[in-house]
Amino acid sequence: MPMRFLSLFYLLIQLAFSAGAAAQELQSLPAIQKAAEAFVKEKTASLPGQYTVTASRVDSRLKLEKCTQLQAFLPSGSRLWGNSSIVVRCLAPQSWSIYVPVQIKVSNQVLVAVRPITSGQQVHAEDVALEMRDITRFAGSALTSLDQVAGRTVVAPVANGTVLRAEMLRAANVIRQGQSVQLTAKGNGFTVTSEGQAMGNATAGQIVTVKTRSGQLVKGIARGEGVVEVTF
Repeated sequence: MPMRFLSLFYLLIQLAFSAGAAAQELQSLPAIQKAAEAFVKEKTASLPGQYTVTASRVDSRLKLEKCTQLQAFLPSGSRLWGNSSIVVRCLAPQSWSIYVPVQIKVSNQVLVAVRPITSGQQVHAEDVALEMRDITRFAGSALTSLDQVAGRTVVAPVANGTVLRAEMLRAANVIRQGQSVQLTAKGNGFTVTSEGQAMGNATAGQIVTVKTRSGQLVKGIARGEGVVEVTF
């Protein structure tokens, strides 16, 4: 074999080995995807509910140098809920980072209406039941306990099967317009109790105007069902 062909042959072999070695030094893209998913699973393991995470496939055209120490973290402004992003970076021996889109679905036992509830109606235990539902789109506002609806009313009609959320409820009125109320006046060392008529609605802790028997209008704080306190 002529010398020039022999030299070319050895050169091709060297190039082939070099290309193979270079290919082996590229970072596994599925490993990046798995690192992002593992991070989310670790951070949500102790949270209430069931979390399912799916990381998007990393673009196969991306060529990153092989990393022996991957680290994943949640970037500022992102959250472990819904459509989010996780940063996976290489700490050694190279230095690079990549954003990995992830979809995080959350299921939990939440309160669901088992019958229609009319606007302004107070929610009772027999109106709701706990069911496992996908609550990803509710961003943490779904209610999970009967204690969260006790003494509260709905602000708009609620259909059967609806997941109850915090923004759908308000505290029930303890004072109603036109109602006869117990008016308690407190001062330095004395307490006087009389009756009056509420001029508006109020929840516990709100200020409400009351007309006394003499026709005087006074303002007080709603303290409970039918009780208004005036402090001098």
